[in-house]
Amino acid sequence: MFEEVDEGHVQGEEKLVFRYNREERIKNAPQIVRDAYDGKMNPVRGFKVLWVNKSNRYILLSLVIFIGFVWVFTAISNTKSYAKINNIAFEINAFSFQDEVYVTLKVNDKKADEKSAPVKVDAEVFFINNDNQIVEKKELSLVYGYGEQTLATKTRDYDIIRVDAIIDAANKEKEVTVAVKH
Repeated sequence: MFEEVDEGHVQGEEKLVFRYNREERIKNAPQIVRDAYDGKMNPVRGFKVLWVNKSNRYILLSLVIFIGFVWVFTAISNTKSYAKINNIAFEINAFSFQDEVYVTLKVNDKKADEKSAPVKVDAEVFFINNDNQIVEKKELSLVYGYGEQTLATKTRDYDIIRVDAIIDAANKEKEVTVAVKH
C-alpha cells in the first residue's frame, strides 16, 4: 500500500532502503541480549526479585524500615480508642455532623456465653478543642449485663478535635481517646 509512496530522500538522490535482519542486528550485542532473544534467559520471579541486585535490596530495606516505624508508632501512640476491663470491651467513636459532635461508647463482652453479674459502668466524656482545652464535660452511666450496649451523647461543635473518656467499671479505670471525624 505504501510501497509506491516516494519519500525519505532528496530529489536527485537515491531512495533509502531499510532492511531488517535480526541476526545482523544482534551480532554485536552483549551476551545477555543474545541469550534473551534465544530464550535461554529465565527471568527472576517472585520474592527473589527483591534481593537479586543491590538497588532492589535498598528498596526492600527501606520498605521494612518504613513498616517498622509505622508499627512502632501505632504501638506507642497514646490515642487508643478501645480499652478492656474484666473481659468487657469499650470502644469510643466521635464524628461531627451539622455543627454537632456525636459520641458513642460501645460496651461489649464478646467472650461471655451467658449472662454474668451486672456491672455498673460510668464514663466521663471530655470534649477537647484546638487549644487542648476542655470545652465541655458530660457524664454517662449504665448497668451492663450482657451483649452489646451503647452510651451516646452529643454537644455543639466548638472546633472540637478530640474526645477523651475515663471509664470506670468494676472499680477499675481506663482512658480512651479518639479524634473527631469531620
